[in-house]
Amino acid sequence: MRFRTFAGVILALAAIVSVSYLAHLNFDLLQRDFAISPTSGMPVYSALLIAFLLGFLPTVGVLLTQTLRRDLAERRARRRSRQEKSVESSFRRAADYRADGQWGRALDELDSVLADQPEDFSALLLQGEILRRSGRPDEALEVHRRASVLYPRSVALLYELAEDYRSLNDLDVAEEIEERVLRDFSGLGLHVLQSRRDRSLEAGEWDDAGRLQERVFMLRGEAVDGTVEDGDGAIRIGLAYQRAVGELDNDRFDEAERTLKEILDSEPRFVPGLILRGEMEALKGRSGNAVSRWRKGFEETGSPVFLQRIEDHFIERGQPIEAIDTMHQIINACDSTLVPRFFLGRLFYRLEMHDEALRTLEDLTEEITVSPTYHLLLARIHHRRGEMAAAAESYLMCVKEAGLLGTGFVCRACRRRYPDWRDRCDDCGSWNSVELNFELEKFSAEDLGLRQAPVRSHFERPD
Repeated sequence: MRFRTFAGVILALAAIVSVSYLAHLNFDLLQRDFAISPTSGMPVYSALLIAFLLGFLPTVGVLLTQTLRRDLAERRARRRSRQEKSVESSFRRAADYRADGQWGRALDELDSVLADQPEDFSALLLQGEILRRSGRPDEALEVHRRASVLYPRSVALLYELAEDYRSLNDLDVAEEIEERVLRDFSGLGLHVLQSRRDRSLEAGEWDDAGRLQERVFMLRGEAVDGTVEDGDGAIRIGLAYQRAVGELDNDRFDEAERTLKEILDSEPRFVPGLILRGEMEALKGRSGNAVSRWRKGFEETGSPVFLQRIEDHFIERGQPIEAIDTMHQIINACDSTLVPRFFLGRLFYRLEMHDEALRTLEDLTEEITVSPTYHLLLARIHHRRGEMAAAAESYLMCVKEAGLLGTGFVCRACRRRYPDWRDRCDDCGSWNSVELNFELEKFSAEDLGLRQAPVRSHFERPD
C-alpha cells in the first residue's frame, strides 16, 4: 500500500470518527426542525445531509467521468499500440522474406498488414514490387495503380508503375510516366535522367547525352567535400571530349581548343585529350608540334598509346627515317627504355626491316618475362624470314602465355576454361556446366551428338 493511500484511509477514518462524535454531542440540535417554508420543515441533520450531497455529488460525478474517460482512452491507446506493433512486426517479417527471396511468405505478411491498414503506403509499395518480382506484373500494376490514387504525389509509386509497364513490355506508357516525373516534380527525376543518358551513350548520341548529363549534374549537385562523384566526373570529361571531336570534325578549331583546355585543366593525364591535341596540330599543318605534344604526353603519362600514334603519324606521311630517329630520341630521353625499345622493334617490323627488328626485340628477351604480344611479333618476324622452326617456337610461347593451352573444357555459365572436365565450376559454383569446348569449330551441339542438359547453380535467383 502506498503512503498516499494509507494517509487517505487514516484521514477518512478520522473524519468519520469526528463526525460521529460531533453528531453525538449535538444530537438535540440535529433533531430540531429546519424550516424550509412557513408551513413545512425538516430535521437539521437532513438539511445538512442534503446540502453536503448537493456540493459533493457534482464534483464526484465530474471526477468519476474524467477518470472513466481517461481509463477508456488508455485502454484504446494500449490496444492501438499492440495493433501497431503487430502490424510493424508483420511488415518487418515481410521485408525479411523479401530480402530472402521468399515471395509467397512476404506477400502473406503484407496481406495481414493491409487487412488492418489497407492504405498503408509502404506496404502497398512493397507488395507491388514483390508481385512484379515473383512474375505477376498484372497484379503488381493493379496494386500500384490503387496506391497511386491514394498517394498521387508519390514519385516512388510512379517509378514502380513505370517498372510494371516495362515488365509488361508497354514501353511507351513507362516513358510517359517517367516524363511526368521530370515534368511535375521539380528537383526529382535523377533516375530517369541517368537511364536516358546511359541509353544515349550506348547509341553514341553525344549531344543528347551531354544535355542529359548536365541535368544529372545539376540534380546531383556537389558532394559534401565539394567534389562530384567519380562516375559523373568521368562521364562529363568523356562527353566533353566527344564534343571536342565533333567540333574538330566540323573545322571549329577555336571551340575545340577551348573544350580541350577545359578537359586537360581538370584532368591533365586524360590520354584521349592529349592525343587529340596533337591531332589538332597535325591538322593545322604543324607536324613538328604534333609530335612534340605526343612525346610530352608519353613523358607525363607513360602510356604507349603516344608511341603508337607517333609511329602511325610518320608512316602515314611516308617518313620512315623520321619515325626511327624520333623513336631513338625518345629512348635516349627515357629512364625506362623497355617500352620504347619494343615499339622501335615493332616499327622496324612494320617497315619490313626484319633483321633490325629481330636484333632490337631479341635484346629485350631477358627483360620481358610474360608477354604474348612480344612472342607473337617475334613469331611473325621469323615467319617472314622463313625461319619456320623459330616461328613455331615463338607462336607456341605466345599461345602458352595467353593461357590457351590445356583449356579443352569451358563452363557454359561463366565461360571459365579448364584443362579437364569437372563436375562443378570453381568460379560460379554451377553443377553440370563444364563441357568440351568446341567454340572454335563450327559445330552445333546437335552436330556433335550432344544434348543440352540443364545447368544447376546455387547462384541462380529469380529477379
